[in-house]
Amino acid sequence: MISFFRKIRKNLLKEGKTVRYFKYALGEIILVVIGILIALQINNWNEEKKNVRKGYEILVDVRENAESNIIQFQQDIEVNRKVINSIDIVLNNITITKVYNKSLDKHLRFVTWWASSRWKSTGYESLVSQGVEIVKSRVLRESIIDLYETTYPLIIENTRLEEGNWHAVLPYWLELIYREPSGFNTADAHKATPFDYQKLVQSNMFKSILSFKRSQRLVDIKLRNRAIEKNNNLIVLIDKELGIK
Repeated sequence: MISFFRKIRKNLLKEGKTVRYFKYALGEIILVVIGILIALQINNWNEEKKNVRKGYEILVDVRENAESNIIQFQQDIEVNRKVINSIDIVLNNITITKVYNKSLDKHLRFVTWWASSRWKSTGYESLVSQGVEIVKSRVLRESIIDLYETTYPLIIENTRLEEGNWHAVLPYWLELIYREPSGFNTADAHKATPFDYQKLVQSNMFKSILSFKRSQRLVDIKLRNRAIEKNNNLIVLIDKELGIK
């Protein structure tokens, strides 16, 4: 094709048709430019299709993470409620009943438990890696970022405070209560026994520690419930974006 056009240009020059030559050359340049523009447009279309497909895959992953995290947070909340129940039983015993019995041991062990901060984030990590703009919906994009950059960090911070406070009171706690050794993965199977039950009854600090831990568990429940709500809202937005009914 190129040799064909070159032959036409040579013939025009030989025949002295300079004006027609330049017009022809200009037309040829225009055709080349149009061809390049068409090729670029096709390439852009292909890239757009790839981005749409990648965005779809990421949103599916984010949605699966959201469903999994909802289940995880529900389990965490159940743990927190069990801890609160144990705290209430111990507080009732040392402030009202004031009579020690063996059943108290499992509750004394469980009051020191707290839910860990863990959730799935593979979808969000892929989104950040790919570029958040791949999600076209601004509302959906902001909802995902808010969940992972604001809501989840609050849970992490509350857990960090819980751990820090526990380390601060642990020496005092261990002076009052003997903890059975364990791998910290089967709290219900282990117990904690008071060295002197009457010291628990008389200790205002011990009561304050339990009350403070109870308030922390309530805060944690509130934070995880908020995360569940936002994950549910996120699933609705993703379904709308993906056209899932």
